[in-house]
This record gives sequence, structure tokens and C-alpha cells, in this order.
Amino acid sequence: MSPDAGLAHLDVYLDQVRRNLRGLSEADTAETIAELRSHVLDKVEGDPSPAKVEAAIDALGSPREVARLNLAERTVARMDADRSLLAVPRAIGRLATLSLYGFFAFMVSLIGYAFGAALMLTAVAKPFAPRHVGLWKMPGAPDDFTYTLGVISDAPPAHELLGWWIIPIGLFVGALTLWLTWRFGVFSVRLMAGRRGR
Repeated sequence: MSPDAGLAHLDVYLDQVRRNLRGLSEADTAETIAELRSHVLDKVEGDPSPAKVEAAIDALGSPREVARLNLAERTVARMDADRSLLAVPRAIGRLATLSLYGFFAFMVSLIGYAFGAALMLTAVAKPFAPRHVGLWKMPGAPDDFTYTLGVISDAPPAHELLGWWIIPIGLFVGALTLWLTWRFGVFSVRLMAGRRGR
């Protein structure tokens, strides 16, 4: 077979990788595809026969796996440049569709950020509506109670559990929850990219 058949096979493979690189910018996608093409052509050492191209592609892995690793690597590089409270959740969200662990990390982050923010907002709102804001124990079925964090009206018969202590507790535990969720996000993104460390 001619070298053109090997190059055509490479183009099909790279198109499959490109389709799995959703979430990357056009420039990053083009750079990734160019790097992969160059890598395969270096491996075949000037002989792009179908057999050599196939062997080089097999060594790289499936298009989905190659795309996942490249997307994770680029996401980690962006996150390393900007580790803000918003950059890490964006990175987790970008990787959530790539693996079961990515989805798990996204859900844990979503719950952690929501809980931390709710605690802090409740603490900040307490001085403005002391009778309506707090951690509430609300009666449900007989011998059953539900707990509500935040603002309630006067209508339901509820008992506020923390009083003014919601302010220091909410600020401290809320900030700690946000920080731990952020650290979990950094760890998860680096884990999905196959990196360790800070």
C-alpha cells in the first residue's frame, strides 16, 4: 500500500481525537492535533506505511483516551496558572464528562461549594434579620425533625439552634468548607491528568 493510505488512516484517527476534544479552544485543539501528528510521523521515521502508522497509533491509545489525557493536561496547565475559587470549579466542570471520577468530583465540588456558600451567606444575613435567619429545627412527622439552614418566615413553628453563634460558626465552617472543596478540586484535576503534588 502507498504511504498515502497510512496518512489517510492517521487523518481519520486525528479527526476522531478532535471530536473528543470538546471544551478546548480552536487554537488549543489545533495545537494538540499538530503535536499528535508530529509524534506519529516521528515514530514512523519517514515511512508512513499503513502498518507503521497503525503501530504508532496503537501505542498512543484510543482517540477518546488520547483526547481525555490532552484535555486534562491542558486543563491542569490552565489551573496551575490560575487557582482561584472560580478557576478550579471550571476545570472540574470541563473534565466532568470525561470519566466517572470526573463526574463524581464535579458533584462533590458542587455540593461543597453550595454548602460553604450557604453557611457564609447565613452568617452574613443574621444581623439583618435575626428572627428569620439561622439553623432551624423544624417539626415534621411525629418524632421526626428536619433541619433548615437560611431564611424562614414566622409561619412554621421552628426552633433556631445556634442563635448568634451562627455568625462565627457559619463564617469559619463555611470558609473551611470552601477551602477544602477547592483543595479537593485541585487534587481531582491533577489526578485525572495523571499528576501528583501540590
